[in-house]
Amino acid sequence: MIIPTTVMLAVQAIIVTWIAVTAPEDCPIKYMKTTDKGGVLEHYGQIYDYCETAHLPYGRYYWVLKEQE
Repeated sequence: MIIPTTVMLAVQAIIVTWIAVTAPEDCPIKYMKTTDKGGVLEHYGQIYDYCETAHLPYGRYYWVLKEQE
C-alpha cells in the first residue's frame, strides 16, 4: 500500500508543530550574565536560581527557564 505524499507531508507538519509548541523556553540572556555585563547575576553560580539544563537528543545540554512556582 502506498501512502500519498500529501499525507506524509501533513504528518510531518503535525510532528514538527508539536515539537515546536512543547519545547521549553530558552533561558533569557539577562539571567546568564553578571551585573557588570548587564545581567542580573552577582556571580555565575546563581544561574541555577533562574535556569536549569535540558538535554538535547544527541547528548548536548542547553539552558532553559525554570518553571515559576
